[in-house]
Formats: sequence, C-alpha cells, structure tokens
Amino acid sequence: MDAFTRSQLLVLNDVFYVAQAEAFDASRGHHAWPGWQRLLDWLPAIDSNETRTLSVLDIGCGNARFAHFLHDAGFSLNYVGVDANETLLAAARERASEALADRCQLTLQNFLRSEHPGSALPSGPFDLVVLMGLLHHVPSREWRFALLQSATERIAHGGLLALATWQFADRERFRRRTVDWTTLGDVLDKPLDRDQLEPGDRLLRFGADPTQPPRYCHQISDAEFAAWPGALGLERLDDYRADGGEGDLNRYWILRRS
Repeated sequence: MDAFTRSQLLVLNDVFYVAQAEAFDASRGHHAWPGWQRLLDWLPAIDSNETRTLSVLDIGCGNARFAHFLHDAGFSLNYVGVDANETLLAAARERASEALADRCQLTLQNFLRSEHPGSALPSGPFDLVVLMGLLHHVPSREWRFALLQSATERIAHGGLLALATWQFADRERFRRRTVDWTTLGDVLDKPLDRDQLEPGDRLLRFGADPTQPPRYCHQISDAEFAAWPGALGLERLDDYRADGGEGDLNRYWILRRS
C-alpha cells in the first residue's frame, strides 16, 4: 500500500469518528469487555500491603473504559490514555471518578499521523501497553507493524503488550454493512486506487443509517498475527478469543518483553 492510499484511509476514519463519536461512545457505554478478565491473570497479584502502582499506556483509548476496568479490579494506576478524537476523550474525562481522575492522564494525539506511527507516544516505560480494538483501523501491514514496534519500545522489561483485534470478516451481520469503495466520492477529495488496497480491507457502515460516512476496517490474517511476536522480540504468553454473543468476536494476544 502506498503512502497516499494509507493517508486517504486515515482521513476516512477521521471523518467517521468526527461524525459518529457520540453515537459510538453511547453504543459502547462503559462496560468492560469479557476478554479483559483473562488479562488479569498475567498482571501482578494485588497485595493490600503493597503500594506498587501499575503504569499503563492505552493506545487508542477512546472513552478510557479500560482504565475503569483496572481500577475496579483493585489496581493502583498510573494510566496514560492517548486518542485522536476529542469527543471520546471528553466523555472519558466526564466519567472519570474522583479516585481515578488523579491517576488518569488523557492526551489528544493523532499518533498515526507521523513519519513513523506512534513515534510521538509517551515514552514510558510502562508495565502494560494495550491496543484494544485499534489495529483494524490501521491501514497497511507495514504501518500496523510499525505501530506495534513503537508500542514495544515503551514496555518496561518484564512488562506486557496486550492486543485485541476485531474478527468481523466472517460475520453475516457485518457483511450486510459492507460498503462499496466506489461510494467515497463525497468523503475523499481524490479517488482511491483500489489496486493499492490489501486483502482484508473493508468499508463498513456503523449502524443502520446509510447516509453516514463509513469506516475503514481491516481483518488481520492469522499469518500476520503469527509473525508479530518473533519480529518484535516478545514472548507469547496467551492467545485466545472472547467477546460478542458467541464469545469469539475479538482475538487477543498477550506478549511479554523479557
């Protein structure tokens, strides 16, 4: 995928989230994903006699519900959430409890808009770096890996990288929401070169309103998934599927920097 196509797909998602941020936030609420519960097994055991703080970088944090999940699980946090959408961050700030507000730093940053994606992210190091439901919005295999490299550089030795990737391609309800690439004339200034798209790239409508701009999504292949741990120099701890009505809507990997 060339740089122009990648840039156009990022513009497409910027347009989508400007138009749909409030509806997206309302649809997600503030509930934890069931798959997050298994991640707790890999985090340091909570001991009431200790005051150790868990430092967390949440890349693409949205409304920061992951911070609430960890706080409710009993962790003392130093949480940094980064997102490109101010509406979602405003929702996160509004909902932050008094106890969590002092432990929660929320930063507006379009971390994909740089020569190397993620290069401007907070440097850390962090005990836990997470990308939950983000990678399907990152265009091109090269750009996804580069973002994961930036995330890995911010993990403390012995720390964890946790990923959740959306598995939508074989779901009938998402096939019904697929939008043809030829419909983008009113959204983008220049047409996309569809020869530059990768297998697994899709346009999906959010909700039932066909007049709203679609979002770019990518179904990450098993082969791409399998290549990440070795290429990043991380140890694979866990690989599982969870969430959704059938319990397999997201694929999770938990990786450790040894």
